[in-house]
Amino acid sequence: MFRRRNIILNILLIAVLAGIGFFGYRTLYPAAVVTVARTATVSVQDVSTTVSASGSVQTSLDVGVNFGTSGIVKTLNVKVGDKVNKGELLATTDDRAVKLALLQATISEKNAEAAITTANQNLIATDAANDQAIVNANSALAKLTAGPTAATLDSQAKAIAAQELAIENATASYNNAFVSQKQVEDNIALNLIAYNKVIDRAQYDWDQRCPYVLAMGLDCGTNSYSRTQVLALQDAQQAKVVGVTKDAQSDAAAILAVDSARRGLLNAQAALTSLKSSQAVANQPALQSDIDSAKAAITAAERAKLNADNAAISQAAILDGSLVTAKAQLANAQTNVDNTQLFAPVSATVAAVASAVGMNAGSTTAGSGTASGFIILSDLSGLQVTASFAEADIVSLQVGQVATITFDSIANSSAIGEVIAIAPLNNASTGGGSVTSYTVTFSMTGQPDGVKPGMTAQVSVMTAQSLGVLAVTSSALTQRGQNYTVTLAPTTVGGVGVRTPVTIGLKGDTVTEITSGLNDGDKVELRTTTGSSASSGFPVGGIPGGDAGGIGVAVRVGG
Repeated sequence: MFRRRNIILNILLIAVLAGIGFFGYRTLYPAAVVTVARTATVSVQDVSTTVSASGSVQTSLDVGVNFGTSGIVKTLNVKVGDKVNKGELLATTDDRAVKLALLQATISEKNAEAAITTANQNLIATDAANDQAIVNANSALAKLTAGPTAATLDSQAKAIAAQELAIENATASYNNAFVSQKQVEDNIALNLIAYNKVIDRAQYDWDQRCPYVLAMGLDCGTNSYSRTQVLALQDAQQAKVVGVTKDAQSDAAAILAVDSARRGLLNAQAALTSLKSSQAVANQPALQSDIDSAKAAITAAERAKLNADNAAISQAAILDGSLVTAKAQLANAQTNVDNTQLFAPVSATVAAVASAVGMNAGSTTAGSGTASGFIILSDLSGLQVTASFAEADIVSLQVGQVATITFDSIANSSAIGEVIAIAPLNNASTGGGSVTSYTVTFSMTGQPDGVKPGMTAQVSVMTAQSLGVLAVTSSALTQRGQNYTVTLAPTTVGGVGVRTPVTIGLKGDTVTEITSGLNDGDKVELRTTTGSSASSGFPVGGIPGGDAGGIGVAVRVGG
């Protein structure tokens, strides 16, 4: 028993010593560190760079249409969703007040034009009178200074004879007119008697037949038995009215002729008296005072003409100003009338309507952002996408580049886009935020069904591409200034990679073009390392799978 216990104690002692020895060995000679490097394979492939941004779908054109003046909506010819053509009448407001104002403005313009016409006519008459006064004054002065000649005296005698003959003719005309008036009055009396006889006869016939018709309970005016007498009586009465009217006109004309002839006779007599007086004065020797008066009359007539001309100029300026004002008011009134009608400025779709019939057109406004108004018209035939790109990306964009557009709300959908505009100002400078970005507008072709304005869209633009070139994963490159190197993967386990300088071409999103320094099929290390476990010497989780996709591993063992 004692011996068995000793054996167990010895075994335990040997085990403890073995453990202490193994621990001391590992302390003096630790296990080698195994480093696993991920690798990539150099291959011929396409290299491209893209920039992306999030944006929204927009219409290519939004137009806010407003009435020129506020007013109560009278008619509304469209509703949301309607397609309208350019020039189509969309709505109207109550135009009664503005049409009345237009009528008043039209009258004001006509009155202003009439005032100018009247002033011009008065000016012509005044000028003619002043010119004649000047001529007369000069003529009087000439007569005073010249004296009568034999020819003048002969002419004066002939003038007296002619004027006396004119009096005789005027007297004959007056007598004839008086006789004619008497004849007209006699005819009027006879006509009146004849009218009354016809009426009395028709009335008699009426009185004879109507009682008989009335006794039968019939209407005298419609019964065929008395209808003829009714019409005859009405015709006779109407004939009297017409005849009396014509007779009155004839009498008035005859009286006017007598008055005109009488005035002609009086004028002829006055003219003879004036002629004899003027001849007597003209034949007398002129006094110096008369000559001076004649000269003064010339001066006064000339001054009167000058004053009239100056007054006419001032009046013309005032009247022209009134006409200009009237025309401006008329144009404004016409504009106000035109503003009661709202026409479509473009062919588009009605996107929003602010008010209804009976409401004030200016009380509310539809739309927001790029367009607002009583009616919003949108061009839905060519939707666009706008997106904000960071300043680092905007330098690589230019008009005409092709883009791929996807829509967050429509699964598995995309459209082809094209850059059509790049904002010259950044969004920060226009109040769009503190991050410097620029708005880019894209047209769309082949847009999927269901795309609507306001939807969120993702835009990706390929800015550069190299096809069929030698390339490697970008994370394999190390940059020092303008120089680039890669580390060729070791060909044996535990080997050391070789750093090799390379020349690059296009830097793509994930891979970079290699123009020299590497060959197709070369394996290079990526710039990542992982720790290892002491037990296996490989990364936790096992070794990544081979060269699939150009990525593999290289194992180096260090002591």
